[in-house]
Amino acid sequence: MKQLQKYRIQIAALSETCMYDCGVKLINDFTWIFSGLPSANKTRNAHGVAICLDKSAAKVWKDSGSEWEAVSERIVKIRLKCLFVNLTIISIYSPVNPTNNQMNDASQKFYNDLQDVINRIPTEDMYIIMGDFNARVEGIKQQQQQNLCNSVGPYTVDITNENGEKLIDLCTINNIIVTNTFFKHKLVHQTSWMHPGNKQWHMLDYTLVNKKFRSSIEDCRMYRKAAGAIGTDHHLMRIKIKLHFKSRRKLVQKKVVYDPIKMQNDNALKQFQKDLIPTLSDATDKTTSIDEKYERFVEHLKTNAEKNFKIDKNKTRKRKEWLTDEILEIVEKKATAFVNWQNHRGTNLEIEYANKYKRLRKLAKIKIDKCQKEYWDEICEEIESSIKLNDPANAFNIIRRLSGKRKRVENMPIKDKHGKLILNSTDQLERWKEFFDGLLNVPSAVDPQLIDQIKIKRIEKKEEERQNVQPTIPEVRKALNQMKSRKAPGNDEITADLLKAGGEPVIKWLHEIFSDIWKQEEMVEERNLAVLIKLFKKGDKQLCDNYRGISLLSVTSKLSLVLF
Repeated sequence: MKQLQKYRIQIAALSETCMYDCGVKLINDFTWIFSGLPSANKTRNAHGVAICLDKSAAKVWKDSGSEWEAVSERIVKIRLKCLFVNLTIISIYSPVNPTNNQMNDASQKFYNDLQDVINRIPTEDMYIIMGDFNARVEGIKQQQQQNLCNSVGPYTVDITNENGEKLIDLCTINNIIVTNTFFKHKLVHQTSWMHPGNKQWHMLDYTLVNKKFRSSIEDCRMYRKAAGAIGTDHHLMRIKIKLHFKSRRKLVQKKVVYDPIKMQNDNALKQFQKDLIPTLSDATDKTTSIDEKYERFVEHLKTNAEKNFKIDKNKTRKRKEWLTDEILEIVEKKATAFVNWQNHRGTNLEIEYANKYKRLRKLAKIKIDKCQKEYWDEICEEIESSIKLNDPANAFNIIRRLSGKRKRVENMPIKDKHGKLILNSTDQLERWKEFFDGLLNVPSAVDPQLIDQIKIKRIEKKEEERQNVQPTIPEVRKALNQMKSRKAPGNDEITADLLKAGGEPVIKWLHEIFSDIWKQEEMVEERNLAVLIKLFKKGDKQLCDNYRGISLLSVTSKLSLVLF
């Protein structure tokens, strides 16, 4: 992540990630869309590809409908909406150059899958294919002698191998160019990988773009220092593209997190309740409707809660990082030593620079191991402290976060009734609506004779008289105290803990609202809204039938069920 930030890369295509399964996850400030082998079939060669988006690119992708597709462990695709044109990004990892029939079959399958993906891209889209092709191609002069299409530029360093022939065929059929062969750079900025045997440098990593958009590519070159920093044998390839993202502003209210410690502080509670007292005049206003009165109540509650219980900026707890400035400094020196070593390959000073690089690499490993140990010791102390302070929720949150076992399925592509993948988030919402509508609204036919046989339950006269009287303040207070704490809020984001913290002013507010509901026999519109959360059970994550849902009602709706 540090190298992506250093080189100001907005969209990165990563090959051979060794990540299993497929999905979307957030790592630091970057969004990863990844695809790999199923975790149930773990092998030594996991392959795996990913597309990494920074904040701006991730926002555009989400505004575009979060469209992505995990084709295989070697191909993953996303689509973004930009100004004037849509952009499709494909990250690939090709099999090595085939030397036997089995490897040739794997290579042929990869190119067949890639061709199928290209065929499904809208013709008006600009598409970019990036990754490790494990292919070597010749320059344009050699191709012209063989009467081939000029999909490859003049700036190459290799002789075409079998994978290179397949790559050229792919480019010729689809009118694609290999962009990094059209920009003249030093040899060290053109090659991306060195053969460990003969020490020969080759160009194996490429960026392909459909020819009609070739003018949008401004430059393409390799950066050696990034490889030395992270310890990979492939150099970083960076492409400059002249393209403007299309993004819209979403009017989404920022969710405020309240400090649970402040909500237990007597002084903070007294001040919160004191600030709510002047708002009671709105509660007794007879000219406002029930919905308007409830909206004012929620607004007053949130405003004063943010004022009294908001988490201080300097006390905001962030995830501890073991990656210290000292380690970053050593890694930077290691990267510089790696470049110096590469520059002196084949000279008398090669051994000296190689030893210096190896010393710094060993030092970086020692420092990282030490800082990681200290980091995990702090985490263990924090978990132990939470348990001692009778705060198991915080302890288990830390454990779940570190174990990575939370199932993130909100961005997973799903299938429609006919088994076809739905990639766009808007279409996915329609599918979820269709699924839950069929699941929760099952048509049923009841025999009228059975209804007549049901005995009407009789209640005592005293209870009947109580039910015919509007709720009292003691009843509201009792019902609120019965509400469980630390439960998820509904659509209004008001928790039971916040209502309890409001004390008597909140109880009076609620009493006025419930009294109006009783008199007017009209329910607050907010009560009819529920947040539906889908929960994955087991089986295929792309099938809606393997999910069930829970509804999050507002706390005031639950109170009305108790009172009425």
